[in-house]
Amino acid sequence: MTAFLPAQGKVRKFQCFLAAWFCALTFPVCGQAKSPVSKHAPWPSPTVGKAINLTVLEPGGFRGDKPLPMIIYLENLAAPRVGTDSDRFIIRDFRAEGYLVVILDYALNPRARVPFLNRDLYQLRNDLFHGRFLPRCKIDPAHIFIVPSGDRLLRDLVFYRDPGRALGMDIIYPSHPSKPVGAVLEFSCDNANRMGNASLAICSDTVLEGEAAEGFAVAMADHPVAPPYKGLDPMPQCAWKIKAAVRTLRAEGAGLGCNGKIAAVGFSRGSGMALMLVSTEGLKPFQRHGGNQGISAAVQGAVIMSGRFTYLHLLPADPMLPRYTKAWGDRAAHLEAWRREGALDYLTHATLPLLLTINCAEGPDALHQMAVLRRRLAELGDDEIFMLDPQPRGHKVPLEPDILAAMNRYLERCLNSSPGRAGYAFRCCRNSVGDMPVWRRKKWLK
Repeated sequence: MTAFLPAQGKVRKFQCFLAAWFCALTFPVCGQAKSPVSKHAPWPSPTVGKAINLTVLEPGGFRGDKPLPMIIYLENLAAPRVGTDSDRFIIRDFRAEGYLVVILDYALNPRARVPFLNRDLYQLRNDLFHGRFLPRCKIDPAHIFIVPSGDRLLRDLVFYRDPGRALGMDIIYPSHPSKPVGAVLEFSCDNANRMGNASLAICSDTVLEGEAAEGFAVAMADHPVAPPYKGLDPMPQCAWKIKAAVRTLRAEGAGLGCNGKIAAVGFSRGSGMALMLVSTEGLKPFQRHGGNQGISAAVQGAVIMSGRFTYLHLLPADPMLPRYTKAWGDRAAHLEAWRREGALDYLTHATLPLLLTINCAEGPDALHQMAVLRRRLAELGDDEIFMLDPQPRGHKVPLEPDILAAMNRYLERCLNSSPGRAGYAFRCCRNSVGDMPVWRRKKWLK
């Protein structure tokens, strides 16, 4: 037996070496669940009706004297997980990139998906806005991202360059998806910081993060107009930029596992941009500007919420009339200049189906604009789904479950269906989703 002791000692030393090497290699991963910044009280989730424990992980090279970008990482949601990379490797990479990572584990609660999850997405941003979420942490309010399990984040992808300004987008996408996915594109309502938390919280805008949780890639793009925003969207420059954004997302998405289909979402100053992508499709004055020429700038769907779509049909008391007149001249004398600025006024024929929604307590000018848009679509024989948000919340993105569920079904049909699916005859009927009246085409929303 003694003859074998030296050999056994060598084997033991080799085993110890392997163990030490493995621990050193995987320390960032193994250590991530054991290195919270500090202990925090559980967060009360409106969606599941109880508090959820937080795991707070500091980034590599953490310094407490500067605000940190933050990832709120949602694990074990109810919707199928589309990204195939493991949580621990994704979280390790986020921390290595300098993010404070906050993990919320939903434990597969059946309500942890659209349309119910959106309440939590809104509450998280609202709590951050009011300093109630992680109040002891210094967080950069312009770079707070809510990312579902299995997804990664691509930041600052440039899609257009203006003198002195590079327009970019941030993309949340399933990492090595189990199937090709569609993409949802939104143009920010914050002209200074596209992911500004204050703007997203005040507008209750949860659409992109909700659809990311449902398995889509989502992108928030810079608004084409530089700050400060004064309510003027100069044409054709705005159209050049938003079409460049679509082409860039389609080109980049090809390497991220996207299927090439894109739907636009617009609210407030972003709603005209979403409609403009539809109304100017195929028009030559808006082509050949920006990068990725040769790639289609067409979208396969559009969700249009409250906004301005035409400047030819304004209420007499519209408070913006003096500003428009100063910019474009007297409307009667310069009608074409006013026509040129409105996204709706480029729409001359039936196009792809649209989903429209607005709050019942919106201002009279916004409600009038939506009525004008719907009337024009009806005249052209366009397919539409219209849902009036019954909760009197004013100028807000809907949180009503019936509307969010219909929006999700609409996006699934636009982005997952086979080409040509949307070509339905014009047949309008009044029906309901749950207890909510909704105008729709019979074949489009079931």
